[in-house]
Amino acid sequence: MGQYILVLDQGSLNSRAILVDNHAKIIAQSEYPLKPHSLRSGWIEYKPDDILKSQLDAIRNLFRKIGSKKQQIAALGMSGQHSTIILWDKDTGKPVYNAISYNDPRGVDICRQKAERRDIVRERTGLQLSPYYSASKIKWVLENVKSVQKLIEKGRLLCGTVNTYILWHLSNRSVYVIDHASAARTLLCNIFTKTWDRELLELFNLPHEIFPPVLPTSSYLGDAVIERQVIPIHASITGQQAALLGQGLFQEGDVNINYGDTGLILANTGKKIFLLPGLLTSIAWSNHDSTSYLLEGVINSAGSLIEWMRNNLGILGPKEDIEKLCKGSSNRLFMFPSVTGLGSPHWDSHSTVCMYGLNNNSRREDIVRAAVESIAFLVKDNINVIQTDGRIQLKRIIANGDISDITHLMQFQADILRMPVHKAKEGNYTALGAAFLAGLSMKIWQGIAPIERLTSSAATKVFNPKLSDQDAVKLYDRWRLTCYHSREWSKNFS
Repeated sequence: MGQYILVLDQGSLNSRAILVDNHAKIIAQSEYPLKPHSLRSGWIEYKPDDILKSQLDAIRNLFRKIGSKKQQIAALGMSGQHSTIILWDKDTGKPVYNAISYNDPRGVDICRQKAERRDIVRERTGLQLSPYYSASKIKWVLENVKSVQKLIEKGRLLCGTVNTYILWHLSNRSVYVIDHASAARTLLCNIFTKTWDRELLELFNLPHEIFPPVLPTSSYLGDAVIERQVIPIHASITGQQAALLGQGLFQEGDVNINYGDTGLILANTGKKIFLLPGLLTSIAWSNHDSTSYLLEGVINSAGSLIEWMRNNLGILGPKEDIEKLCKGSSNRLFMFPSVTGLGSPHWDSHSTVCMYGLNNNSRREDIVRAAVESIAFLVKDNINVIQTDGRIQLKRIIANGDISDITHLMQFQADILRMPVHKAKEGNYTALGAAFLAGLSMKIWQGIAPIERLTSSAATKVFNPKLSDQDAVKLYDRWRLTCYHSREWSKNFS
């Protein structure tokens, strides 16, 4: 058996091909850029041919780099954009319309028309009724592209995610599947049965026959044929779930906090499914024997909050040291950081930014520190919901993302959570997650224990709580007052 895994990582800005060995080391990689294409302001589309070409170019360039090692590739695993959809003709292989991105909002009116059924959507899918998932995008294509109905009548219309589309082409049109994690982000898949939900399909008036079979994320899906080489496909998953697993967070109680432009909190709940107020529920990963679920929290403004202060308020210079400013603060302020509304668990799109505690002694250092700490407070809001009733015992928290380099943020996060926070090393965890799933399916790794050993050194530093319990509680109580008064102000005056 070969010792390498070929990983395809298809994202919103680029397509990558990565070679990973059985020690979870990235041997080589290749990357090609991808540009969105849009016909109208606010819409975000990609030309499917561009997606496919960029992925194929990345593979070919990687193969040139690795030479004879390509003959030792044992399996292929793929991670891709969640909720981005493509519809195409089974006979010609040509798309009927551009790929509609996960962050394209054009389905908002379709979702509004279904608002009275939001509860059943939530109960079956674990998600909010939102245009950012696939269902309303698919419905839009069916309503606005004339050729679609004839293709449906002839049994020629296919529909899937970017993963579905690429794997279909790489397999000479023989592999037409969608994985559990990707299907769970469509608003059409029942996360309890892991099948297309007929009532949800009827809600959006979508024909069942256009959708692919739903299979485990870690399983044999078929064979890809790349440059005359047959490579078994053993994994398909969405990017954010792959990143969770790439850090070795396979166990119930494992949490990843990604501090990117937005903040993302993923908590592995193991085999248990929780529908908790204000949080999203989805599938983390699966094989033929079991399924692991997760709870998801979203912070609308994390890194983008820092950029807003830099670009809009002029408080920060282009390359100014945020850590130094936080250390220079001597007066604690509280910021309510609703630059683009609040994400989970509040889901308040109308609230605005508010500051509390300003006086004659306040300086910009205090404002910067308040902004940084507000991100940690929002994470705490989400973690509190996850720990409701003590049903989920958090075991470890790993943090990554651009602004996780701010030491004050990491230390304050540990202080306010009353738990150690492990800062992750830099690495392509999305690629590793897809590789781990493919390797598990191929038995390159016998269970998750070897993977946990391989990822045990993923953290560069551990931040332990330094604040007393009393001080942490007092600060969080003041934050909750900040939230309450800010949201009340927004209700009455915005």
